[in-house]
Amino acid sequence: MNCARLICMVFVMSVAALSVAGDIQVFCSPGLRVYLDNEFIGTSSAKEDGLFLMSVANGSRTIRVEKDGFVPQRIQIEVSKFPIEVTVGDLSPEPVVHYKNPAEAETVKQLVGNLVITSAPQNCVVEIDGRSETKTTPQLSIDGLAAGEHTISFSKSGYDPISGVVTIQPGAEVTVRGNFKAGRVETIHEGKGSLRVISTPMRCTVRFSGMMRQKSHPKLNLTFIPAGEYSIAVSIPGRELSEKILILDRQRTIVEVDFSNSDEPIVVSYVPF
Repeated sequence: MNCARLICMVFVMSVAALSVAGDIQVFCSPGLRVYLDNEFIGTSSAKEDGLFLMSVANGSRTIRVEKDGFVPQRIQIEVSKFPIEVTVGDLSPEPVVHYKNPAEAETVKQLVGNLVITSAPQNCVVEIDGRSETKTTPQLSIDGLAAGEHTISFSKSGYDPISGVVTIQPGAEVTVRGNFKAGRVETIHEGKGSLRVISTPMRCTVRFSGMMRQKSHPKLNLTFIPAGEYSIAVSIPGRELSEKILILDRQRTIVEVDFSNSDEPIVVSYVPF
């Protein structure tokens, strides 16, 4: 009797587990790297008509498809117990830019950001800085936009056109929504990062973004900082060091200050969360 009850419980639990997961067919050309919520899950192939994902947990998920030399595509999906299909269009080649040295390339890379566009309803025409895109998927991604303000407009038959200004911060991924129902452009996510200051000597004063902090521990951590360029100043009695730094989306900016090092007193590095 106990054995039968145990088997029944296992069966019920298995059915419950299956009911909170769904399958996803990603239609795309072979040889593309496919990520689910920023986790690599496989390379597309002709055999699978792209890539087939089984038993993906229910909820909001992001599919990202990449290939070297091309602009990635990101698609927001809602997974349920029913199978769904995701069709990836042709990837656009990355613009070719020539730099004098690797350091210059890295600096330019940090001065651009990415834009993710959603809309309600889904299908519409999006124009940004005079560039027109037809949006037929839940998300439209535009990578490599210069930091600063950009004018974006949305148009769709049956609705009044809407427009607004979106600010791209260096290294950030900004999400905006063209809400035809409300008649406005909405910024959903602006990109945030964090800052860590390490100093020698340990005790010092840190001025950052209009704030002044007394540092008395090995590390000073500041979180949820909007992405962008900032000035930071670190001082001890009789001396102050300052530097321009970037706060990058979903990255930690580490500022190491050593007042005893005359050659390189400030070192700035970036690491993912």
